[in-house]
Amino acid sequence: MEKFVQEGLIERSLWLVRLRWIAVIGVIFTVLFVNQILKLPLPTTALYTIALILGLYNLAFFILLGRIRKKESQDIFLPANRIANLQICFDLNSLAFLIHFSGGIENPFIFYFVFHMIIASILLSRRASFLQATYAILLFSSFVILEYSGVLPHYCLKGFIIYNQHNNPFYITGVSFVFITTLYIAVYMATSITKRLREQEKNLRQANELLEEKDRIKS
Repeated sequence: MEKFVQEGLIERSLWLVRLRWIAVIGVIFTVLFVNQILKLPLPTTALYTIALILGLYNLAFFILLGRIRKKESQDIFLPANRIANLQICFDLNSLAFLIHFSGGIENPFIFYFVFHMIIASILLSRRASFLQATYAILLFSSFVILEYSGVLPHYCLKGFIIYNQHNNPFYITGVSFVFITTLYIAVYMATSITKRLREQEKNLRQANELLEEKDRIKS
């Protein structure tokens, strides 16, 4: 049973790798579009560097998961759930830096963190999913506070935002409240649905095993 669960998690982790290739392409084209078409000033070097890092660690995960699935290397001992956790942590870091260099709290893409919470709820346990949500909130809050205090520079989306909102305490409080509650609610709802589906899958698998056992006994 445990082997079956691990194999399923590895397959879903590889699905996440395939999604990440799309994300790399999406980041590159979004930066090109915003910078060249919309003419909004962006630190393109930093953003392209993050896209490159995203692609490199995705390649590393692709190779690692492929070797584990094919059992080409017996010296790799890393549980599938830990690999999934690492992937999501890396993705949260990448998204946080992408947001920082493209407007920070002013960037509407901050709510893309929700997608990672849904993915975490599908791949991980409820506890691990809430921990990932807490980590995302800590990342987001850290960048907001550091930009507000002037420790980190703020990259304003001039032409999209009328004036800097990163030092507006009312705006920060309002957006942060919506952001935090959205992530936790998304995890709660997604993990609740996933838990029911897993229980149904488990019951169905057990029923099939019982039927197979009865067939063997009869034969």
